[in-house]
Amino acid sequence: MGSYDEKAMVSPQCRLAVVYAVAILPWLLFVGQAVAQKSPEDLAPTAAGKTLSHRVITVADVIGMTQFLGPGGEPASRDEAALFSPDGSRFLVLVERADLERNTRAYSLFLYPGDASLQAHKPRLLVSFPSSSNHPGIQDVKWLDNRSIAFLGARFNEEQQLYVLNSDTRKLEALTKHATSLISYAVTADRERIFFTASPKSQPVFDAKNKSQAVVVSNQPLADLLIGEDRTRAEVIKELFSKRRQDDHEVQLKTKGELREESLWLSPNGRYVVVMTLVQDPPASWTAYEDVFVQLALRGRHVKTALAPPVYQYELIDFNLDKSEIVIDAPVAIGNANVIWAPDSSAFVISRTYLPLDVPDLAERKKRESTKFVVEVEIPSKEIVPITSESLKLLKLDSRAGKLLAREVGASSNRLLEFQKTSAGWRETEIDHRASTNSIQVEVTVDESMNTPPRLFVKNTKTGQRFLLSDPNPQFGNFQFGPVEEVSFKVSDGRQVKAGLYRPPNYVSGSRYPLIIQTHGWDPERFWMDGPFSTAYAAMPFAGKGFVVLQVDDEKEFDKLGTLDELQEAVAVFEGGIDYLDGLGMIDPTRVGIIGFSRSGLFVQYALTHSRYHFAAATLADSSDAGYFLFLALFNSTPEASSESEGINGGAPFGGGLASWIRNSPGFNLDKVTAPIRLEADSPNTLFFEWEWFAGLSRLAKPVDLIYMADGDHPLVKPWERLTSQQGDVDWFCFWLKGEEDPNPAKAEQYARWRSLSKMHEQKNETKALDGLRR
Repeated sequence: MGSYDEKAMVSPQCRLAVVYAVAILPWLLFVGQAVAQKSPEDLAPTAAGKTLSHRVITVADVIGMTQFLGPGGEPASRDEAALFSPDGSRFLVLVERADLERNTRAYSLFLYPGDASLQAHKPRLLVSFPSSSNHPGIQDVKWLDNRSIAFLGARFNEEQQLYVLNSDTRKLEALTKHATSLISYAVTADRERIFFTASPKSQPVFDAKNKSQAVVVSNQPLADLLIGEDRTRAEVIKELFSKRRQDDHEVQLKTKGELREESLWLSPNGRYVVVMTLVQDPPASWTAYEDVFVQLALRGRHVKTALAPPVYQYELIDFNLDKSEIVIDAPVAIGNANVIWAPDSSAFVISRTYLPLDVPDLAERKKRESTKFVVEVEIPSKEIVPITSESLKLLKLDSRAGKLLAREVGASSNRLLEFQKTSAGWRETEIDHRASTNSIQVEVTVDESMNTPPRLFVKNTKTGQRFLLSDPNPQFGNFQFGPVEEVSFKVSDGRQVKAGLYRPPNYVSGSRYPLIIQTHGWDPERFWMDGPFSTAYAAMPFAGKGFVVLQVDDEKEFDKLGTLDELQEAVAVFEGGIDYLDGLGMIDPTRVGIIGFSRSGLFVQYALTHSRYHFAAATLADSSDAGYFLFLALFNSTPEASSESEGINGGAPFGGGLASWIRNSPGFNLDKVTAPIRLEADSPNTLFFEWEWFAGLSRLAKPVDLIYMADGDHPLVKPWERLTSQQGDVDWFCFWLKGEEDPNPAKAEQYARWRSLSKMHEQKNETKALDGLRR
């Protein structure tokens, strides 16, 4: 544990408020009993219990919500919760539940029968891992056969390793003991060879044997130099390893490009693996692709005016020949890349790839410039055969029969498609849905909506009978939920914007409520108690405290990334939302709070310094920044980030470009900030992103609070850190927008600090008013 200067925390400028676990232990004693905890066996089908009382939602309730998890470790969408065995006779369901008292997250894997007897059976708990780190306790679950299950697991403070579990005997075996946490893995069919990716171990910046040694600074991140370890590289780069099951040692494998994406697609015979690797210097000819991210990457690397996103290619590694080669000389489109191998390893199919532009037919070239393809790659010839340009989730490839089974992505029908290979190429054919899924006797779906918590339902595919399998949060029956609805409004530039609107449970029409704007994403099909992220956002707890909450969508034109237009369009959405709700007579426009997280923090900074609208309080949590301090701090290690600041602010902050920075950069306009600001940094790197605002506002004697959690994640996942962030925000906005304080004695120091800031704020406003009268 560290220590902090209590006097500094209550000074008028509110010196750095450093949060340690011990600082919130009293909170845990207070809220621990309020968190509804359930044993894993309680996740079986339940009847609705008798409602004993109704109360509003708290942050502790949000953190304690049980979630069904999908393949990527995120809350499962409609068809993602059940993982069927290869023969369809059984399926797995993974759930996560936070334990606020212990500051852990329990991950539990359940086994269900996959037939009509399901309704009469309770689930069987196979394994449960509690995680005390930022890593999930269990993730990336796969069936190796009809009995054996592999997954990545981490218990308490352990690194994440690969485990295999027998679903009949529940025997658990750790297959790796790597020095750092595994990120992804693949196992051969005979389970004798394992491939995995892992982050490199961070190395000391200074020679431990010669601490007086000087370091020549080149491209080392400033945070790493101060910490003394190269943490930044370790968080970004992935290393690829191979290991025989019975061997203690592992062998590192090299790729042509830098490995940043963790996905591995192993051939069934274990000879090949497909990975996605970074294209270090995309050729200028790729600007012809009508893909905004490819164009941004080229513009960012060659013109240095915008953020440069990574660009990837598929790479094929042949272990027998000990060589690696690029599969297609073209980029992979961002999002949901997919690879599937034929059972005999004679071919694989890849999705979302562009094709090379060096073709003589001009019409074909034009098509390739704008079209993402699904293609077959034959082995060993590496011949590429286009299949379709549809967006697909690849399910099964039978190279002997020349058939590909896939599911449509992004369409409401979510229909199954089959493609048949002929001498003329691939063509789509009719498919009998029942015939293609005859091994599956039941369909398992997650039902949820913006007003309905997720529950697991099962449908018998033969009889059509449908029943509730699991309601993981029956305690919600005792809560008072405010209504959530999707709204749409027009902004000043003519765009129509959608958003989620949360009302207080006892909303009274005609009353004007304080407003909280959450600024980062909206999905009407998801039940979000806090919002799309678990840092800073707390939609339903805010509503329970008497706020109206607007969760605005953040859809944008990606070609405006890294420009001033991006910020101005986002601010127009905030202003349009205020006008819309004010016009309905729903909000008090003098009591508007706003929360920026990650990228949207930059938008909130611009709103606070350039909008004519008044914000009564704000939070910037782990937020992006385009300020002068960060420009300098990142220039040597992350030049594309500094280049983005130049793109936003109108050039380099020197000479003639400085005037543009003074006009546009939020950091140079802190004198215009009128709202009390809560800053949150969740890692040493992101502390740099908040520092200019903290130092600048402190110098201007404006109310600012900085909360620093050195071991947080983006977004936060550990319960105590979530409580600090989300409950801290609820308290912050209740204090500034409603004049309310939580009587919990554990928060006495917090409110003493904020009252000091409030007094300073009032004096500042009085001085400003007097100056206005004198003029």
